[in-house]
Amino acid sequence: MKIKAICLVLLSFWLAACSTDATVNSNAEKVISAAAEVTDFDLPADYSPEFTASLEGYTLVSYTPGDGHSHLYLIQSEEESDGEKLDNMLYQIAPGSYDPQTRMMVIETRPVIVRGNETTLVLSEGSNGDGEHYRQAMVTFTGNGGPALLVYSTPLASWNIETVEALIASIR
Repeated sequence: MKIKAICLVLLSFWLAACSTDATVNSNAEKVISAAAEVTDFDLPADYSPEFTASLEGYTLVSYTPGDGHSHLYLIQSEEESDGEKLDNMLYQIAPGSYDPQTRMMVIETRPVIVRGNETTLVLSEGSNGDGEHYRQAMVTFTGNGGPALLVYSTPLASWNIETVEALIASIR
């Protein structure tokens, strides 16, 4: 399943980031600087820098509102071919697709404009290992240094599509 592939890419990055070759930094200024290398955007209310990690041409930037449940990730690759792979995976995800391993079901895909280019927003819903229900939004775009992916995830109880739409519209 395509959603599984994306989650595996994220998991692989996380595991690789734990290796000794990875650069991980939780300094707020470094996180903001790393995010600016990907794109400029307006951070949702209450979100603050969590950490950044770099490994073999990939950059990961993480923000959180500090609730222990919600996350905003920016991931960028220096390899242009990675953008095509990400786009192809997202374009092939259809509403109703379900992955039992990630417990995520795609509830909607819709075209959106990011930085002047049409791309696909994928909205998914699922539950974590504790049974907490949450929603996730994923969208690819061309970042300042290569293909990028934005992942926004929050508990269903605090989900607000207007926040997602404002976040995507603010990417510049």
